[in-house]
Amino acid sequence: MALKDSNKDLSRFRGSNVRRKVPLYRRRWFAILTIFTLITGVTAMAIVLSVIKPLRELAESLPMDNMSKIATASRIFDRKGEEIGRIYDLNRLPIKIEQVPQHVIQALTAEEDSRFFQHAGVDFIGIARAVWLNFKAGGENQGASTLTQQLARDVFQLKDLEATSDKNSRYKRKIIEAYAANRIERSFSKAQILEHYLNRVYFGSGCYGIQSAAKGFFGKEVKDLTIEEAASLACVLKNPSAMSPRAHPKDHLRWRNHVLDRMHEERFITASDRDELKSKPIVLAQKVPDPRLTYVYEEVRQQAEKIIGEEASQIGGFNIYTSIDRQLQEAAKDAVLKRLSVVESQKGYPHQTFAQYRTQLDDYKTKVNAKIISADTPRPQPEYLQASALVIDNRDGGILALVGGRDFMDSMFNRALQMRRPVGTAFVPFVYAAAFRSPEFFPAYQIEDGPLDNKRVMIGGTTGKLGEWGTEQPETPYGASITAREALLQGRNAATVRLAEKITLGPLKDLAEQAGIKSPLRDYPSSYLGVSEAKLDEMCLAYTIFPNGGKRPKEVNLIKRITDSAGKVIYQIKDDEDELVPVIDEVAAYQTHSCLSDALTRGTGHLAYSEYGLDKFPAAGKTGTQYGFTDLWFLGYTSAITCGVWCGFDQQKTIYEGAVSNRIALPIWSDIVGATAKLYKPQPFTQPQDMQVVEVCKKSGMRATDACYEKLPDALHAGTKSVRDTYQEILRPRSVFDNYCTMHSGTNIPQELLVKPSIDETPLLAVTANGINGITAEPVLVLSPTIIGEDPYNAFARAPRKAIPVNDDGTTVKRAVPIEEETPASPSLKIAPPPPLKIE
Repeated sequence: MALKDSNKDLSRFRGSNVRRKVPLYRRRWFAILTIFTLITGVTAMAIVLSVIKPLRELAESLPMDNMSKIATASRIFDRKGEEIGRIYDLNRLPIKIEQVPQHVIQALTAEEDSRFFQHAGVDFIGIARAVWLNFKAGGENQGASTLTQQLARDVFQLKDLEATSDKNSRYKRKIIEAYAANRIERSFSKAQILEHYLNRVYFGSGCYGIQSAAKGFFGKEVKDLTIEEAASLACVLKNPSAMSPRAHPKDHLRWRNHVLDRMHEERFITASDRDELKSKPIVLAQKVPDPRLTYVYEEVRQQAEKIIGEEASQIGGFNIYTSIDRQLQEAAKDAVLKRLSVVESQKGYPHQTFAQYRTQLDDYKTKVNAKIISADTPRPQPEYLQASALVIDNRDGGILALVGGRDFMDSMFNRALQMRRPVGTAFVPFVYAAAFRSPEFFPAYQIEDGPLDNKRVMIGGTTGKLGEWGTEQPETPYGASITAREALLQGRNAATVRLAEKITLGPLKDLAEQAGIKSPLRDYPSSYLGVSEAKLDEMCLAYTIFPNGGKRPKEVNLIKRITDSAGKVIYQIKDDEDELVPVIDEVAAYQTHSCLSDALTRGTGHLAYSEYGLDKFPAAGKTGTQYGFTDLWFLGYTSAITCGVWCGFDQQKTIYEGAVSNRIALPIWSDIVGATAKLYKPQPFTQPQDMQVVEVCKKSGMRATDACYEKLPDALHAGTKSVRDTYQEILRPRSVFDNYCTMHSGTNIPQELLVKPSIDETPLLAVTANGINGITAEPVLVLSPTIIGEDPYNAFARAPRKAIPVNDDGTTVKRAVPIEEETPASPSLKIAPPPPLKIE
């Protein structure tokens, strides 16, 4: 029974495949898979660790002091402390985080790193989001780098790792970047990280750092940025080139509005504020010409590199203070461009003009861009008329304005400081200054003025009369003699050569060198008239001896002081008037100055006042025209400044026949000096105290007598009038000037000044309308003093002419005659005589 029942129980399972179930972990394949996974995982981890560990160690070894090593532009300032340029490898101006408005930080974090204040350098949520979005897009179009990671990339130059041939270099860089970012977060506060980031990041258009970007795009300081401007700067960071507001304004507007949307999403601004800000246009500051493309900037850069080094000047953040006056610099540049354009507009002008070259250059660029001509086709070279101008401070030699040419981009050659050219007759004031150092010579000194054969000095041609060129006057009449004053102010070359031959070339060369002309003078008589070459800055420095009483600054200078980023002075020149270099005595300097002052008012420079608009104020100057009309100069000064102008071609050639300095260089000089008068007020020149003043006849050039009058038409009275025809001349003590005028008689003396003898006296010598003592004859005057040598008792001093008082209408005031009062007659009194005395 039991067996039967057992069979019945088994019959229920007959035909079934049911068997006891084995647990999964006890199955063989699972064990094999588990072992394989563990081995693979351990191996992978070991591999990963072997890769990550050195990358982490590398990140930990990166020099953290790189955070403070930031390439900063050196700033150039003018004499008033205004910035006029920067020297840089990267245009960067660091600022403190306190100067950055809150909305600038909000725009930045909303666009670049919304969890900046929550993460520790790496945003894992952002990484996950970027991975998911990139997976959906089928490619990488989202980044997850935090601001700190971007900072680490820049500070430690991690971008360079991707330049290697290693295919995994980008991922290695990301790992190092993450560890480095975490290290930065451990070492610095969030505010410090933001400050470093904002000072380093590139905003495009050559602007590194938020301050440079604010100035470059909007022309303002960071603290003055508006919300929409902050959004503009934040949006360009992803791609400074493609999102530039200047290059791609429409695309930039779309991205700027995207940043405003993000600021709303982060609850930094309201929806209404966002909509209002999105409706505002992008208003950029006017793009100014690059100040680095100027002669002033290039000269400052070169001098700064010599003082502090090339690399230091580009990255050290130095402050370079110059002597430049920005306002005067612009006036000088404008004067050069305007006045030379007038010259080129003259009918029949024979050379290439500035405008013609611009057209030629534009045509060249168009053809290169259109690939009509090869890109390596030589660029057309400028051949137009050039000019340079220099203004220096008489007190210390500081350059106030510098124009090295008409366009720096056409030619970087600085003609004001680098070029040597013959100075022509602008050199002759030094001939007269050298002569005036001796009591023998003075402005009233008589010089023979007859024609002089050109072979005597060999100026340029071998024939002809000296004086036919460079006189700045259309006619050059010769006379028997001329005073030194007239010879200098009229540019009389023959007379100048005769004077120079009396002082010889040796003393003249010594004077030129002492005055600051380092360029050598040739050992030929032609150097008397300026055929030797010199630089414009040398000539300006030398001319300062005339307004400075015979002294000059040590040198022409441009950089006055340099400080480091902390304000410590590392270079400074000494500005001390006591440091002026003595060259000639003050009497010779003043005598030469007085002649140059006349040269500007009534000599070769008189057009400055009559045609070129120069106001009347104390000034002096001299024209200079080189033989063949090739180089034109004008040099002159006021009490405060000295200005020099040169005009000519880079390849020396005639400008045009008859081109003289007072028609080309003088107009430029007049405009510049007129501008200086508004900034540096000219003061009267003081005459030295120990000079003697004598009266000189204008007609004869000799000492004047009482008879030195000239009759001139008198339109008011329909007749003639007699006018004193003399001027005051200045002599140094011990100068001998004793010849009196022999060209005037008494017939021109005004009637009211005649000496009329009284009835009861007959003068020894009375000059009247009829001659001497009424006798019709020419007077015989003493030609020289009768006392030889010094006259301590003034025995020879002429008695002052008797003054005749006149009424307002010109009639002689009648002399008062004293009237003696009559004494009344005494009454006649009869008095009885006293009785006789009786003597006993």
